[in-house]
Amino acid sequence: MVPKFLEFELMNNPGSPAVSKSIGSKVRWKTGLILLALCAGGTVAANRLSENATNAMIATFTGIGVSILVLNLWWLGFSGVPWKARLGIWLLGPISLGIFGACVRNVWFEGDMRPHFEFRWDGPSARQKAQEWLAQQKSESKPKLTITEPMEITDADWADYCGPGRNRTINEPLLPLDWKAQPPRELWRHPVGDAWSSFTIAGPLLFTQEQRGELECTVCYAVETGEELWRREDKARYESAQGAIGPRATPVVTPDAIYALGATGILTALKPSDGSVIWQRNILDDAGAQMIEWGMSGTPLIDGDHLYVDAGGDKDKAVIAYNRTTGDIVWAKENHTASYTAPRIEEFNGVRHLLIFHGEGLLALNPETGDRLWEYPWTNQYKINVAQPIRFNESLFISSGYNAGCVMLNPGSVTDGRPAEVWAPAKSMKLKFNEAVRVGDYLYGIDDGILSCIDLRDGKRKWKGGRYGFGHVLLWSDKLIVQAEDGYVAVVDAIPEKFTEVTRFNALTDRTWNVPVVNKGRLIVRNASEAACFDLRPSVEPAAAAAEPTATEAAASETATPEPSSK
Repeated sequence: MVPKFLEFELMNNPGSPAVSKSIGSKVRWKTGLILLALCAGGTVAANRLSENATNAMIATFTGIGVSILVLNLWWLGFSGVPWKARLGIWLLGPISLGIFGACVRNVWFEGDMRPHFEFRWDGPSARQKAQEWLAQQKSESKPKLTITEPMEITDADWADYCGPGRNRTINEPLLPLDWKAQPPRELWRHPVGDAWSSFTIAGPLLFTQEQRGELECTVCYAVETGEELWRREDKARYESAQGAIGPRATPVVTPDAIYALGATGILTALKPSDGSVIWQRNILDDAGAQMIEWGMSGTPLIDGDHLYVDAGGDKDKAVIAYNRTTGDIVWAKENHTASYTAPRIEEFNGVRHLLIFHGEGLLALNPETGDRLWEYPWTNQYKINVAQPIRFNESLFISSGYNAGCVMLNPGSVTDGRPAEVWAPAKSMKLKFNEAVRVGDYLYGIDDGILSCIDLRDGKRKWKGGRYGFGHVLLWSDKLIVQAEDGYVAVVDAIPEKFTEVTRFNALTDRTWNVPVVNKGRLIVRNASEAACFDLRPSVEPAAAAAEPTATEAAASETATPEPSSK
């Protein structure tokens, strides 16, 4: 009980010595301090004991939430502070939180779920500047290239997601990569719309997907200049705080059509010459399925006359094969939660396997009929499988993040509809939303933000080094081209003995989750706000002892048109 005189003092003179003495004697400060110490210690311990960066952030968020709940319960129920003071001070929390929330313009997350806050007094973000610039552009004023259909697609092109065969391998002679002596020369740079899509290239044409305001776009650029040639717009928009904005799949190029899958399930076949629609469907409508949390991300697979997608759902239509010319459904089968992996086809013992790495496991189907060959259960707490399976001799390697790890399977040995394990699941490689490349018996990939090498024969790690965040890796001969999450690009030796970074340069300056492209000596990169193209070929150095120019050469040089800027 608080004495009557203290109640009067509390209401009229809360700062008096009598009130301070009485309140101080009744507040259970020791209990509060012990609870605070336990909560803080538990949060730090959970963070430190987590097996990966993502789980560490999740543990931190959980610890902070539990701490706030426990301390609120103590303060309101057991602190011993008079109720008016108790409620008055408690209200400062929601009020402060409301003020902070009103000051925050945007929240975005790194690949390990580390949050970043943009405040209202900050200047326009890179993506805001890009959207403003794009809104001012007029497509009708853009120059046009003469595009003959059907186009010729050669092995020198980068016409599919992650290149020919979808294996992230650059199939051209390795160039000197001494970027300190000769940095890559910027050929062009300009804003692009939000998306985590990569690029595809066919001859002089460069394709990607973008979000421009409320419109989801497939865009064609001139690869030499970066100028926009055409774009197809659909009224659709995907957005989330953690997943960001825009499409996530990559256009696939064939001689007679461009195929693009939007984040909300819109699948479109377009003419390469002008982007006009050949046919369009929504894979979620066709499957009777709901959009998965981070948007439809699996780039469609073209094989012969078929186009394959994983829409997910429980209506026996999770995997759909379309006729790529007409858009008609050829077959639709299976039930499962979709995930974010691009389909692929591999052949084992003369049998072609359509591989669908969905949210609950790896599924192998007959590409012609959709009949099931086998299925291997493999998932994590969020049902997020992203990395394509990788073939190793007659085996298949799969890996996922969120502490799932990796395993090697033998499709040639199937018992009760399930393939045997070549080696048991291991934690040596955890591919979250990036993929790996294979060099002989070894695999190189970003394991929860750190570049790693494992031996595919037993799954054991050889080395781990190089904190590139949740970026991407390409293979170029015996070098790894690493697109870091922070925007820079590095070169690393693809050798199992040790981690060695050769060189790096700053290509982009913002969060980058997009797969880079190297084609015909050009490095093309993008993120959610800009794209840039760099020439990796060595420049021609002038002779050390050049002869004096003749009078004719001198006169010609005076009247020559100046070289354009490299940008």
